[in-house]
Amino acid sequence: MHAILILLISFSVVLNHLGIKTKQSVDHSIKNSCINLSDSELTSSAINLKSSIVEKKDGLPEYCKITGTILPSIGFEARYPTANWNKKYFQAGCGGFCGVVLPDKKTRSNSINHALKKGYATITADSGHQSPHIGDASWAKNNLEAQEIYAHENLPLTYNFGQYLVNVIYNQNTTFSYFSGCSNGGRMGAIAAQRYPELFDGIISGCPIVNLSMNGGVFGAWVLQSMTRKDGSLKINHEFTSKLRLLEDNALYECDYIDGNKDGIIAEPENCKLTLEKINSCSQTDTEDCLTPEELSVVKKWYKGPTDNKGRQLFPGMPPGSERYWGYWYLGTNKSPGPGTLLADGYGKYLAYPTINDDFNALTFDFSHDVNTLNERGDIYNALDPNLEKFKKSGGKMIMWHGSADPLVIPKQSMNYYVSVVDKMGSYQKVDSFFRLYMAPGLGHCWEKPANAPDTLNMLEALENWVELNKAPDVIVATQYDENEIAVRTAQLRPYPLKPTY
Repeated sequence: MHAILILLISFSVVLNHLGIKTKQSVDHSIKNSCINLSDSELTSSAINLKSSIVEKKDGLPEYCKITGTILPSIGFEARYPTANWNKKYFQAGCGGFCGVVLPDKKTRSNSINHALKKGYATITADSGHQSPHIGDASWAKNNLEAQEIYAHENLPLTYNFGQYLVNVIYNQNTTFSYFSGCSNGGRMGAIAAQRYPELFDGIISGCPIVNLSMNGGVFGAWVLQSMTRKDGSLKINHEFTSKLRLLEDNALYECDYIDGNKDGIIAEPENCKLTLEKINSCSQTDTEDCLTPEELSVVKKWYKGPTDNKGRQLFPGMPPGSERYWGYWYLGTNKSPGPGTLLADGYGKYLAYPTINDDFNALTFDFSHDVNTLNERGDIYNALDPNLEKFKKSGGKMIMWHGSADPLVIPKQSMNYYVSVVDKMGSYQKVDSFFRLYMAPGLGHCWEKPANAPDTLNMLEALENWVELNKAPDVIVATQYDENEIAVRTAQLRPYPLKPTY
């Protein structure tokens, strides 16, 4: 045994001398590169670099943790596995107005850990500014540079530095590079395909707020105005959460049958025309089985969506079937407002104009006269360019998906964008070869809240198969699990405009 051990050691020495690295020596080299990273010459691209080895735990492999600031202002955290790197790169987006580095974010919404577990070199960033929470947009006040970085420039800046780190840590190049994001992260994914078509081999764009100026500014103002009285008090607040089941049951009663499958899911909310006639009227707000006239007026406006003074539709409303998610996004709690109520003022006050508009007030926004001015800088932020020819020619593939019951980022805009790409490029067949949209019935916004529907999807695996094996995702399986993690229902999501099956 001793002789065998000596022989193995000698063999390893010979391999190293010849430049052929064993797994042990590779791992050791990676760890050394990680630990000594702060001493390397990276200061021209980043500052405040810190690196360390994080031990294997909580289902994550051992990895090199790198934090710092990508110049000029992008805070980031990279997690690169010290062993069994799959030679692939994964970059995550960030939600809302960003401003926070969230490497341990749960689910697969703007998260990196699910990719790290698969052996990816992963990175996530704050999009170029620091905020107390993702609903804060005050960082953009009179700061054109920060606005441009948030809008799109963070993508290549983060990508270039992340790839440079790969070279430093592994002394190799990546074979494939992927981007994944949801909400604003989904917008970033669409922006990457439109403005930086050669960066990523594959892109996942989830629940993308592709029309940020309209969804954030105009729709956000509509929501706030409809739920607020002239004296500033709220017509509905967190206490209205108790009535959401009433609204959900009514929506299911009227529209569950549309797809021919009565299963507790509204599969085609765009074809659902709610009447609200079956809901009892009452005068007491503390009664859970009825709506007051004031509550009913709010609900109707939320379903309807913003219109001008001539009744012309400006933007879609909340889809039927989304009611269970209203509480979190809009009604909030007795201690904090719903995150969705921060969109309008954040966008209108800090992003919509080159300098801060102190006069902007979502509660006095005029839907007949103020829409155009609010959209003046929309081209900076919006991801609506239908010309994806360069992305197609680069060999890129993009999966866009959207929960049909998303009340925050209205799902109709994803459908509209996809159709605009088809119109621009000539046919569904041409677009289908590199870009597909999947509508997920019953799902809300970005996996953030559990649905009463199949809500577990492995979009990364589907994208890998498409990019690396040329196996197009004709079907993406969504699974619903019970509290015991037992699969109770599945859905087969098919490329839009095809319908899902169960």
